[in-house]
Amino acid sequence: MLTSIRLRNLKAWEDSGDIALAPLTLLYGANGAGKSSIAQALQALRSVLATDVTRPDAVADAVPAAQFLDVVRDHDPRRRIGIDLGWRDAAHDATQRLSLTLGLDDQGRSRVFAVDGQSGGTATPATRLPGLVTSARDAIGRFSHLGPLRARPRRRYPMPQQPPGDVGSRGQLAIAAMAAADAAGRRLAARADAAPQGFIRFIAERLSRLGLIDDLTLATDHRAGGDGLVVRVTGRAGGPAVSLADAGFGVSQILPAAVAAFHVPADTTLWMEQPELHLHAAAQTALGDLMVDAVSAWENGRPRAVQIILETHSEALLNRLQRRIAEGMLAADQLAVHWCPGTVPATIERLHVDEAGEILNWPDDVFGDEMAELTARAMAAARRRAQPPKGGGA
Repeated sequence: MLTSIRLRNLKAWEDSGDIALAPLTLLYGANGAGKSSIAQALQALRSVLATDVTRPDAVADAVPAAQFLDVVRDHDPRRRIGIDLGWRDAAHDATQRLSLTLGLDDQGRSRVFAVDGQSGGTATPATRLPGLVTSARDAIGRFSHLGPLRARPRRRYPMPQQPPGDVGSRGQLAIAAMAAADAAGRRLAARADAAPQGFIRFIAERLSRLGLIDDLTLATDHRAGGDGLVVRVTGRAGGPAVSLADAGFGVSQILPAAVAAFHVPADTTLWMEQPELHLHAAAQTALGDLMVDAVSAWENGRPRAVQIILETHSEALLNRLQRRIAEGMLAADQLAVHWCPGTVPATIERLHVDEAGEILNWPDDVFGDEMAELTARAMAAARRRAQPPKGGGA
């Protein structure tokens, strides 16, 4: 599991400091505050670590000079980008850390200027850096991303020729992934003591708990010149089953997020952008429970240990997670909440949640100033009442 990331001279970030990552991490902030840059850094780091970073010129192809200039702060070719990654290495039962410094050389090519590491708080000797890099590559290699703009629903989906590795960045492969996982006999349980269910039945139950559907089925359609997949949704108990395309846009948009959360392999870090889009407030609240299930789920008799990072604007989602902490269903240290206020350069503050689910250092205007809105509304109403009625009169 990834435990921290730190960015230096990357896009809006001068130096983020260590950003703590928990099994479930929430990122809030103003638009353009730098949240998405963190995901981009993780994706870029995965590409860089696929090379031999112990060789200075190895990243020239992974990070072309033009791409480097796009993401370095102020597009300044003299600056160097630093990315530090922390992760928990279960094999050695220790927290590991790798620090990379990237820049352009005198010929304008990307290169690695420094590689440093720590294991359990102790500096890693140069002779052991290759092993640390391999461990970092394994940790970041299990990284998946679901963007905020999901594919529109279809009445018929193509039958997959082979099982997809993920749901796609727009969720376009969610139906194929769900069908393949169910056909492979994958069975999931929300907790260690819960009864395992087939993949499709498990996902249907999660959506039902969101209050969006009563049931969901997936069937093979042999019409239209070849096999295809048809998703049918029952909106209310006793109601008719309709195509996913007719079930309401919110269902089709949250379905890829639900499938992704349980389809990714065990020990994967999954980044989701705004999974609450197109959901009403009650469903956003229940989305918190889906996320708790995702980080607590079991498969094949062992914890899936999936890590989820959410870039979100939903207050209702956070409220539900705070409640679950207070109820003891989610440990306080399983949740990390961060706030990016939109400063220049970008900054980030961790919101500390105690065992009662209370946030101890709540900053101003995270979700707007509710009291200011109530006061302004009351004053406006008082002024309206004090005005004489239109058209005169006593």
